[in-house]
Amino acid sequence: MKLETNKEFACKLSIMLDSKLIWYKHFQLFCDHIIDEYSKPPYWIIELATVRFQGRAIEIVDKYINSDPFIDPYNSELFDQYIACLYLKYDRREISWASFLFISGEYADNCEAVKEPCEYFYDLLSEYENSEFNIELEDKQKEEIQNKFLKEIKEIQALYEIFKDYFKQFVIKEKNRSS
Repeated sequence: MKLETNKEFACKLSIMLDSKLIWYKHFQLFCDHIIDEYSKPPYWIIELATVRFQGRAIEIVDKYINSDPFIDPYNSELFDQYIACLYLKYDRREISWASFLFISGEYADNCEAVKEPCEYFYDLLSEYENSEFNIELEDKQKEEIQNKFLKEIKEIQALYEIFKDYFKQFVIKEKNRSS
């Protein structure tokens, strides 16, 4: 998958950073790669290459998104992709199913632009809690979420795989450095 460092990509990157699906170990070598590839790399990529603090990384990307020429980055697809990011965090066992449902409900409530309202996620959470966290119900709910957000999950998964490779390279590089 060839990546263009345009505003559409930056919007997705912002969502991935904001959801904490990725962090500096995922994007620093990516930025280095872009810097090496371009004779005039984008300034925001150069800035991002040196950052470790998540909040600062989000600021850099958002500053680029909100620069001239202006685009409207806040379309519902991006909000749905945030849910996909949370789903991937659940899928890699970083958060529990209950946490996924709660955080998704909070997010849907705050932005009011996700394809499912906050009540949807909170109702699933209540049902899950009332079942005493039944694994069969979790599997049923998981399948329902996968079906509703399939397009977004696939799109974020493809992008995440690229960053996951850079993460692995970063970890190897750090191990070799400390040896």
